[in-house]
Amino acid sequence: MTIDVREAELPAEREILLDTLVRNRDHGDMALRRQRFQWSHSTNPYGTPRAWLAVDRASGRVIGATTAFPRQVLVHGRATLGWNGGDTSIDREFRTLGPAVKLRRAVKQCVDRGEMAFLYSFPVDRMRAVLEQIGHVVIGELARHGIVVRIDRFLGRATGRPKLARCLAGMTNPFLSMWPGNWRRGGEFEVVVENRRRFDRQYDDLFERVAARHPVITVRDARFLNWRFADNPLHAGALTFSLNGGGRLCGYAIVDVNEDRARVIDFLVDGSAETQYALWSRVTGWLRRRGVCTLTMHATEREPAMRILRSFGPAFRDGTNASITVHTRGEGPCGALLDEQNWFMTQADRDV
Repeated sequence: MTIDVREAELPAEREILLDTLVRNRDHGDMALRRQRFQWSHSTNPYGTPRAWLAVDRASGRVIGATTAFPRQVLVHGRATLGWNGGDTSIDREFRTLGPAVKLRRAVKQCVDRGEMAFLYSFPVDRMRAVLEQIGHVVIGELARHGIVVRIDRFLGRATGRPKLARCLAGMTNPFLSMWPGNWRRGGEFEVVVENRRRFDRQYDDLFERVAARHPVITVRDARFLNWRFADNPLHAGALTFSLNGGGRLCGYAIVDVNEDRARVIDFLVDGSAETQYALWSRVTGWLRRRGVCTLTMHATEREPAMRILRSFGPAFRDGTNASITVHTRGEGPCGALLDEQNWFMTQADRDV
Protein backbone atom coordinates (compact mmCIF):
# COMPACT_ATOMS: atom_id res chain seq x y z
CA MET A 1 0.00 0.00 0.00
CA THR A 2 1.53 3.28 -1.17
CA ILE A 3 0.00 6.59 -0.11
CA ASP A 4 0.85 9.83 -1.89
CA VAL A 5 0.11 13.27 -0.46
CA ARG A 6 -0.59 16.36 -2.53
CA GLU A 7 -2.09 19.77 -1.88
CA ALA A 8 -5.78 20.04 -2.73
CA GLU A 9 -6.76 22.36 -5.55
CA LEU A 10 -9.25 24.69 -3.93
CA PRO A 11 -12.00 25.53 -4.53
CA ALA A 12 -12.20 22.93 -7.32
CA GLU A 13 -11.68 19.97 -4.95
CA ARG A 14 -13.73 21.32 -2.06
CA GLU A 15 -16.40 18.62 -2.47
CA ILE A 16 -13.75 15.90 -2.30
CA LEU A 17 -12.48 17.44 0.93
CA LEU A 18 -16.00 17.65 2.36
CA ASP A 19 -16.87 14.07 1.39
CA THR A 20 -13.70 12.80 3.08
CA LEU A 21 -14.58 14.69 6.24
CA VAL A 22 -18.24 13.64 6.38
CA ARG A 23 -17.74 9.93 5.74
CA ASN A 24 -15.26 9.77 8.60
CA ARG A 25 -17.61 11.35 11.14
CA ASP A 26 -20.14 8.74 12.24
CA HIS A 27 -22.03 10.96 14.66
CA GLY A 28 -23.73 14.33 14.75
CA ASP A 29 -25.93 16.31 12.40
CA MET A 30 -24.45 15.85 8.90
CA ALA A 31 -26.43 18.76 7.43
CA LEU A 32 -25.04 21.01 10.15
CA ARG A 33 -21.56 19.63 9.51
CA ARG A 34 -21.85 20.65 5.87
CA GLN A 35 -22.94 24.16 6.87
CA ARG A 36 -19.99 24.37 9.21
CA PHE A 37 -17.64 23.29 6.39
CA GLN A 38 -18.97 26.02 4.11
CA TRP A 39 -18.57 28.60 6.88
CA SER A 40 -15.03 27.58 7.85
CA HIS A 41 -13.70 27.27 4.30
CA SER A 42 -15.41 30.20 2.58
CA THR A 43 -15.73 33.01 5.12
CA ASN A 44 -12.50 32.99 7.17
CA PRO A 45 -11.56 36.66 7.70
CA TYR A 46 -7.82 35.88 7.49
CA GLY A 47 -7.80 34.11 4.15
CA THR A 48 -8.56 30.86 2.40
CA PRO A 49 -7.57 27.64 4.20
CA ARG A 50 -5.18 25.24 2.52
CA ALA A 51 -5.73 21.49 2.47
CA TRP A 52 -3.84 18.32 1.62
CA LEU A 53 -5.15 15.01 0.31
CA ALA A 54 -3.82 11.49 0.88
CA VAL A 55 -4.29 9.35 -2.21
CA ASP A 56 -4.04 5.57 -2.52
CA ARG A 57 -1.68 5.16 -5.48
CA ALA A 58 -3.13 1.79 -6.55
CA SER A 59 -6.72 2.97 -6.87
CA GLY A 60 -6.31 6.73 -7.17
CA ARG A 61 -8.86 7.14 -4.38
CA VAL A 62 -8.62 9.95 -1.83
CA ILE A 63 -8.41 8.21 1.56
CA GLY A 64 -7.59 11.11 3.86
CA ALA A 65 -7.26 14.86 4.20
CA THR A 66 -6.16 17.62 6.55
CA THR A 67 -6.67 21.40 6.58
CA ALA A 68 -4.77 24.44 7.82
CA PHE A 69 -7.00 27.38 8.81
CA PRO A 70 -5.47 30.90 8.90
CA ARG A 71 -5.50 32.65 12.27
CA GLN A 72 -4.02 35.99 13.26
CA VAL A 73 -2.10 36.04 16.51
CA LEU A 74 -0.44 38.88 18.39
CA VAL A 75 3.06 37.86 19.49
CA HIS A 76 4.41 40.52 21.85
CA GLY A 77 1.99 42.94 20.19
CA ARG A 78 3.04 42.11 16.63
CA ALA A 79 0.32 40.75 14.31
CA THR A 80 1.47 37.39 12.93
CA LEU A 81 -0.45 35.11 10.58
CA GLY A 82 -0.32 31.40 11.32
CA TRP A 83 -2.29 28.22 10.82
CA ASN A 84 -4.63 26.32 13.10
CA GLY A 85 -4.44 22.68 12.01
CA GLY A 86 -7.61 20.62 11.95
CA ASP A 87 -10.14 18.49 10.10
CA THR A 88 -7.74 15.57 9.76
CA SER A 89 -9.79 12.67 8.44
CA ILE A 90 -8.59 9.23 7.30
CA ASP A 91 -10.71 6.34 6.03
CA ARG A 92 -11.03 3.59 8.60
CA GLU A 93 -9.15 0.90 6.65
CA PHE A 94 -6.14 3.21 6.28
CA ARG A 95 -5.90 4.37 9.90
CA THR A 96 -2.32 3.46 10.57
CA LEU A 97 0.18 6.13 11.53
CA GLY A 98 1.60 6.30 8.00
CA PRO A 99 -1.06 8.37 6.17
CA ALA A 100 -1.54 10.72 9.13
CA VAL A 101 2.21 11.32 9.39
CA LYS A 102 2.48 12.07 5.67
CA LEU A 103 -0.46 14.48 5.73
CA ARG A 104 0.63 16.47 8.75
CA ARG A 105 4.28 16.49 7.62
CA ALA A 106 3.19 18.17 4.37
CA VAL A 107 1.65 21.01 6.39
CA LYS A 108 4.69 21.29 8.66
CA GLN A 109 7.05 21.53 5.70
CA CYS A 110 5.24 24.67 4.52
CA VAL A 111 6.18 26.32 7.81
CA ASP A 112 9.75 25.05 7.45
CA ARG A 113 9.91 26.68 4.01
CA GLY A 114 8.66 29.99 5.39
CA GLU A 115 5.25 29.90 3.70
CA MET A 116 3.60 30.48 7.09
CA ALA A 117 5.04 31.65 10.39
CA PHE A 118 3.73 28.88 12.62
CA LEU A 119 1.22 26.08 13.02
CA TYR A 120 -0.67 25.14 16.17
CA SER A 121 -3.12 22.31 16.83
CA PHE A 122 -5.14 20.61 19.56
CA PRO A 123 -4.69 16.89 18.92
CA VAL A 124 -6.38 14.13 20.84
CA ASP A 125 -5.56 10.44 21.17
CA ARG A 126 -3.15 9.12 18.53
CA MET A 127 -2.83 12.40 16.63
CA ARG A 128 -0.65 13.77 19.42
CA ALA A 129 1.85 10.95 18.78
CA VAL A 130 1.77 11.75 15.06
CA LEU A 131 2.58 15.41 15.63
CA GLU A 132 5.33 14.65 18.13
CA GLN A 133 6.87 12.21 15.67
CA ILE A 134 7.18 14.85 12.96
CA GLY A 135 8.59 17.52 15.28
CA HIS A 136 5.76 19.52 16.81
CA VAL A 137 6.29 20.66 20.41
CA VAL A 138 3.66 19.74 23.00
CA ILE A 139 3.42 22.86 25.17
CA GLY A 140 0.49 21.93 27.40
CA GLU A 141 -3.06 20.70 27.64
CA LEU A 142 -6.46 22.30 27.17
CA ALA A 143 -8.56 20.41 29.71
CA ARG A 144 -12.28 20.61 30.43
CA HIS A 145 -12.91 21.96 33.91
CA GLY A 146 -16.30 22.63 35.41
CA ILE A 147 -18.41 23.60 38.39
CA VAL A 148 -21.76 22.43 39.71
CA VAL A 149 -24.27 25.29 40.01
CA ARG A 150 -27.37 23.17 40.71
CA ILE A 151 -27.65 19.59 41.94
CA ASP A 152 -30.97 18.58 40.34
CA ARG A 153 -29.49 16.34 37.63
CA PHE A 154 -27.29 14.42 40.05
CA LEU A 155 -30.11 13.81 42.53
CA GLY A 156 -32.33 12.63 39.70
CA ARG A 157 -29.74 10.03 38.71
CA ALA A 158 -29.13 8.95 42.29
CA THR A 159 -32.77 8.52 43.31
CA GLY A 160 -34.46 7.60 40.05
CA ARG A 161 -37.52 9.39 41.43
CA PRO A 162 -38.15 12.81 39.84
CA LYS A 163 -40.53 14.11 42.52
CA LEU A 164 -38.16 13.18 45.35
CA ALA A 165 -35.19 14.62 43.42
CA ARG A 166 -36.97 17.96 42.98
CA CYS A 167 -37.79 18.07 46.68
CA LEU A 168 -34.21 17.32 47.72
CA ALA A 169 -32.81 19.78 45.18
CA GLY A 170 -35.02 22.51 46.59
CA MET A 171 -33.39 21.99 49.97
CA THR A 172 -29.82 21.52 48.66
CA ASN A 173 -29.40 24.13 45.91
CA PRO A 174 -29.39 27.11 48.30
CA PHE A 175 -26.20 25.73 49.87
CA LEU A 176 -24.47 25.78 46.45
CA SER A 177 -25.26 29.50 46.11
CA MET A 178 -23.31 30.03 49.34
CA TRP A 179 -19.97 29.06 47.74
CA PRO A 180 -17.49 31.90 48.46
CA GLY A 181 -17.42 33.39 44.98
CA ASN A 182 -21.15 34.06 45.06
CA TRP A 183 -20.57 36.66 47.80
CA ARG A 184 -18.23 38.72 45.63
CA ARG A 185 -20.42 40.65 43.21
CA GLY A 186 -17.51 42.81 42.15
CA GLY A 187 -18.85 46.34 42.33
CA GLU A 188 -21.22 48.34 40.15
CA PHE A 189 -21.53 46.43 36.93
CA GLU A 190 -24.38 45.56 34.61
CA VAL A 191 -24.55 42.45 32.45
CA VAL A 192 -26.49 42.27 29.19
CA VAL A 193 -27.37 38.78 27.89
CA GLU A 194 -28.04 38.41 24.16
CA ASN A 195 -28.38 35.57 21.68
CA ARG A 196 -26.28 35.72 18.51
CA ARG A 197 -25.41 39.37 18.91
CA ARG A 198 -23.37 41.32 16.37
CA PHE A 199 -20.10 42.56 17.82
CA ASP A 200 -19.11 46.19 17.34
CA ARG A 201 -16.35 48.70 18.01
CA GLN A 202 -16.57 48.39 21.79
CA TYR A 203 -15.27 44.80 21.45
CA ASP A 204 -12.34 46.11 19.40
CA ASP A 205 -11.57 48.55 22.22
CA LEU A 206 -11.78 45.80 24.84
CA PHE A 207 -9.41 43.58 22.90
CA GLU A 208 -6.90 46.39 22.44
CA ARG A 209 -6.82 47.00 26.20
CA VAL A 210 -6.52 43.34 27.15
CA ALA A 211 -4.12 42.16 24.44
CA ALA A 212 -1.20 44.17 25.84
CA ARG A 213 -1.20 41.96 28.96
CA HIS A 214 -0.60 38.71 27.06
CA PRO A 215 2.61 37.86 25.19
CA VAL A 216 0.60 35.59 22.84
CA ILE A 217 -3.10 35.99 22.08
CA THR A 218 -5.18 35.26 19.00
CA VAL A 219 -6.93 38.35 17.70
CA ARG A 220 -10.40 38.77 19.22
CA ASP A 221 -11.63 41.92 17.54
CA ALA A 222 -15.22 42.43 16.35
CA ARG A 223 -14.46 41.00 12.90
CA PHE A 224 -13.18 37.75 14.40
CA LEU A 225 -16.00 37.49 16.96
CA ASN A 226 -18.67 38.02 14.32
CA TRP A 227 -17.14 35.31 12.15
CA ARG A 228 -16.36 32.86 14.95
CA PHE A 229 -19.69 33.16 16.77
CA ALA A 230 -22.41 35.30 15.18
CA ASP A 231 -21.97 33.72 11.72
CA ASN A 232 -21.06 30.23 12.90
CA PRO A 233 -23.84 27.65 12.33
CA LEU A 234 -22.56 25.60 15.28
CA HIS A 235 -23.28 28.43 17.73
CA ALA A 236 -26.77 29.53 16.71
CA GLY A 237 -27.91 29.32 20.34
CA ALA A 238 -24.84 30.82 22.00
CA LEU A 239 -25.41 33.54 24.57
CA THR A 240 -23.16 36.58 24.96
CA PHE A 241 -22.84 37.98 28.49
CA SER A 242 -21.50 41.53 28.10
CA LEU A 243 -20.25 43.15 31.31
CA ASN A 244 -20.48 46.94 31.41
CA GLY A 245 -19.15 49.31 34.05
CA GLY A 246 -17.90 52.87 34.21
CA GLY A 247 -19.44 53.68 30.84
CA ARG A 248 -17.61 51.02 28.83
CA LEU A 249 -17.44 47.31 28.06
CA CYS A 250 -15.34 45.56 30.72
CA GLY A 251 -15.61 41.95 29.59
CA TYR A 252 -17.68 39.26 27.96
CA ALA A 253 -18.34 35.54 28.11
CA ILE A 254 -19.84 33.53 25.26
CA VAL A 255 -21.73 30.50 26.56
CA ASP A 256 -23.45 27.59 24.82
CA VAL A 257 -26.42 26.21 26.78
CA ASN A 258 -27.79 22.73 26.09
CA GLU A 259 -30.68 21.84 28.41
CA ASP A 260 -29.13 21.81 31.92
CA ARG A 261 -25.52 21.99 30.72
CA ALA A 262 -23.59 25.12 29.78
CA ARG A 263 -20.06 25.61 28.47
CA VAL A 264 -17.91 28.70 28.08
CA ILE A 265 -16.53 28.91 24.55
CA ASP A 266 -14.79 32.26 24.86
CA PHE A 267 -14.30 35.13 27.31
CA LEU A 268 -12.22 38.25 27.73
CA VAL A 269 -12.04 40.49 30.80
CA ASP A 270 -10.39 43.86 31.31
CA GLY A 271 -9.37 44.77 34.82
CA SER A 272 -8.69 43.26 38.19
CA ALA A 273 -9.83 40.04 39.81
CA GLU A 274 -12.89 41.94 41.00
CA THR A 275 -13.94 42.43 37.39
CA GLN A 276 -13.55 38.69 36.83
CA TYR A 277 -15.70 37.99 39.88
CA ALA A 278 -18.28 40.47 38.58
CA LEU A 279 -18.54 38.65 35.25
CA TRP A 280 -18.63 35.10 36.56
CA SER A 281 -21.02 35.85 39.42
CA ARG A 282 -23.50 37.21 36.92
CA VAL A 283 -22.99 34.32 34.48
CA THR A 284 -23.40 31.61 37.12
CA GLY A 285 -26.32 33.40 38.78
CA TRP A 286 -28.18 33.76 35.47
CA LEU A 287 -27.61 30.08 34.62
CA ARG A 288 -28.59 28.89 38.10
CA ARG A 289 -31.90 30.73 37.95
CA ARG A 290 -32.70 29.01 34.67
CA GLY A 291 -32.07 25.47 35.86
CA VAL A 292 -28.57 24.89 34.48
CA CYS A 293 -26.70 22.34 36.60
CA THR A 294 -23.12 22.46 35.32
CA LEU A 295 -20.87 25.05 33.68
CA THR A 296 -17.69 23.87 31.94
CA MET A 297 -14.71 25.61 30.41
CA HIS A 298 -11.73 24.35 28.42
CA ALA A 299 -8.66 25.98 29.93
CA THR A 300 -5.04 25.41 30.80
CA GLU A 301 -4.13 24.73 34.42
CA ARG A 302 -2.57 28.19 34.65
CA GLU A 303 -5.67 30.11 33.55
CA PRO A 304 -6.60 32.56 36.36
CA ALA A 305 -10.27 32.65 35.33
CA MET A 306 -10.61 28.95 36.04
CA ARG A 307 -9.34 29.42 39.58
CA ILE A 308 -11.94 32.17 40.09
CA LEU A 309 -14.73 30.12 38.55
CA ARG A 310 -14.06 27.27 40.98
CA SER A 311 -15.10 29.57 43.82
CA PHE A 312 -18.70 29.57 42.55
CA GLY A 313 -19.44 25.88 43.12
CA PRO A 314 -18.02 22.36 43.58
CA ALA A 315 -15.35 21.86 40.93
CA PHE A 316 -14.61 18.88 38.72
CA ARG A 317 -12.41 17.98 35.80
CA ASP A 318 -13.26 15.26 33.30
CA GLY A 319 -11.23 13.39 30.72
CA THR A 320 -12.18 15.55 27.73
CA ASN A 321 -8.72 16.96 27.10
CA ALA A 322 -6.69 18.02 24.08
CA SER A 323 -2.96 18.56 23.88
CA ILE A 324 -1.63 21.91 22.64
CA THR A 325 1.08 21.53 20.00
CA VAL A 326 3.06 24.21 18.17
CA HIS A 327 5.49 24.16 15.28
CA THR A 328 7.52 27.17 14.26
CA ARG A 329 10.99 27.67 12.91
CA GLY A 330 11.66 29.33 16.26
CA GLU A 331 13.15 32.46 14.75
CA GLY A 332 12.50 35.92 16.18
CA PRO A 333 9.40 36.59 18.28
CA CYS A 334 7.67 33.37 17.22
CA GLY A 335 9.82 31.52 19.74
CA ALA A 336 7.40 32.83 22.38
CA LEU A 337 4.76 30.49 20.94
CA LEU A 338 6.62 27.51 22.37
CA ASP A 339 5.88 28.41 26.00
CA GLU A 340 2.35 27.73 27.24
CA GLN A 341 2.69 30.41 29.92
CA ASN A 342 2.77 33.08 27.20
CA TRP A 343 -0.62 32.12 25.73
CA PHE A 344 -4.12 33.31 26.49
CA MET A 345 -6.22 30.45 25.18
CA THR A 346 -9.86 29.35 25.18
CA GLN A 347 -12.08 26.94 23.27
CA ALA A 348 -12.43 29.66 20.60
CA ASP A 349 -8.82 29.06 19.57
CA ARG A 350 -9.51 25.53 18.41
CA ASP A 351 -10.54 24.51 14.94
CA VAL A 352 -14.30 23.99 14.88
